[in-house]
Formats: sequence, structure tokens, C-alpha cells
Amino acid sequence: MALAKALGDGDDFNAAGIAEARWGASSAPARILRAVGAGTYADMGGEFRAAVTEFFSVVGQLSVLGRLAGIRRVPLRTRMLTATSGVSSYWVEEGRPKPVSKMAFTSDSLASLKVASLAVITEELATSSDPAAEIVIRRDMMRSMAEAIDAALLDPANAGSAASPASITNGVTPISAGTDPAADLRLLIENFAGDLESAIFIMMPSVAVSLASADRPGIGLRGGELLGAPAVTSRSAPAGAIILADVSALALGEGASEIRTSRAATIEMLDADLVQDATTGTGTSTVSLWQCNALGILSEREMNWEVQRAGAVSMIAGADYAPVVS
Repeated sequence: MALAKALGDGDDFNAAGIAEARWGASSAPARILRAVGAGTYADMGGEFRAAVTEFFSVVGQLSVLGRLAGIRRVPLRTRMLTATSGVSSYWVEEGRPKPVSKMAFTSDSLASLKVASLAVITEELATSSDPAAEIVIRRDMMRSMAEAIDAALLDPANAGSAASPASITNGVTPISAGTDPAADLRLLIENFAGDLESAIFIMMPSVAVSLASADRPGIGLRGGELLGAPAVTSRSAPAGAIILADVSALALGEGASEIRTSRAATIEMLDADLVQDATTGTGTSTVSLWQCNALGILSEREMNWEVQRAGAVSMIAGADYAPVVS
């Protein structure tokens, strides 16, 4: 749909014709674009909504966040309560008064932050009839966004900013790995203040492979199970780290998702240190997509997260249990 809309210069009927010629009249892009152009897209119900969210659903499945079963989902920009101390229970002697405990709460909200991926491709690639071209574009956009989310989520150096939430490992004092993984994992669990019923291990694939043994047959490069808890792997996890996180203590807020395309935009062709700023009017040299026979595909999603209980994340640093070959 993004390719068809870009090649159709924003006209949904033109885009529908391109989609019909390329993928067939019965294809989802052709039918949805014709409905959008006719103003009847609401009649398509679930299929239209599914098409809007499909890209970001796959991104979620690729990222660590999408694989954390049981994470607490909350609305963005909405006040919520977090318990800072809970109720205590006591054994009481017959006829004696029951002690009273007090719960304490703080209230906060998750700000609406945004992760975006802007891909610029040539019109020749966009119009290529080779199915591999579409696969390359889609795969790279999904992978880059998933990697950006995972890096922000797991990098201990990410203290957060006006643009990005802090990582769940920021501020966590790691346990230095030794040579015995069983001893290190036991120490990790002993220092973990979260709920073990909802705990999940997170690590790089190479660390997971180094943990695999006859005693731990459930762990591998794609994760699996470690010590009875789910294990998730990501190449964006810190090198040599084993993270243990209480998923029930993590709050995740997700807002609007959007994919936009253009052939007439001017773009600052930089990966970092961008100068343009709509709030100050600052600008820099830009490139015209129209002049270069190129098109831009912009995907963006509002999201934010927060660790809501102290001690809900623990970490081992410097883990490498690969056997030494003499």
C-alpha cells in the first residue's frame, strides 16, 4: 500500500490502479485503496484496520517488547497509580488486635514519545516487478525499527531524553560474571526483587548459546527457557549481559501508528546530527526527492515504557561461558 500510494502521487484511485496492475484486483492493497478513494473504507471494517496495523504488529513480534508476555499495557498521557509500598500481613494471637498496614502510591503518566523510520528508495526499485524488491524494502524497515526499539529498551547507558524513554537496565548495578554460570544465575536470582512468576530472561543469542548445556537444554540462539522461566534473545541486548526482568512491573504505552509516503518532499540526508528543527526554524541543505527520482517511506509509532517497581530488573555483566579450547 505504501509503494502504491507513493507511485500514485497521493491519489488513492491512481494508487488503486497501480496496486491492481501489480498484485491483482482482488489483492488487499487494491481493494482497500479503491475503498479509500471512494470514501467507503469504513465498510471494509476489520480488514482495513488490520491493514493499517499489520506493519507495526510484525515490528512488535520482532522486537523484545512484543515477546514479553504479560507486560502491563497502559494508555499514553493518562494519569496512573503506582504502589510504592504494599500491604503487610501478620499472624495474630486469639483475641488480639490485628496490626494495620498502609499502602503508599505515586501517580504519574507516560508521555507520548515517537520512534520513526524514514527510508529513501529510488523509483526504479519501487517500480521493479521483482518480488524480491518489495521483500527487501519491507524487511529492512521492520528490522531497523525493531532494532531501534530494542536498543533503547536494553542499553544500560540510555538514561532517557526528551525523545526516548530510559532503558529498563539504566541505573541497575550489574553482577560481575564469574566462570560458573550456575553460580552466577543463582546470585542473580538472589538479588532479584521482582516477581519470579512473571520474570523473563533477556540476552544476546551468543550468550544464550554459551549457556546451553546438558543441564540447560531449553536455551538456544532463539531463546527458549532457562531455569523454568522464558528466555528472549536480541542482538540489541548488551554484550555479555543476562537480564532478568519482572514483566508485570513494566508499563508499556502505545499510541497512533502511521505510514506515509512522498515523492515531492525535500529531505535532510543524514543518519545522525540532524540540523532541521521545526520548533526553531533551523534548517540545512536538503535533497529533493522529485529531482532525484526517489520516494520516501516514513513509518512512525507513538510509544513509551517505564519500570514501575524498584528491583524489578537485575543483570549479570560480562557473561561468556563458552568452553575454552586448548
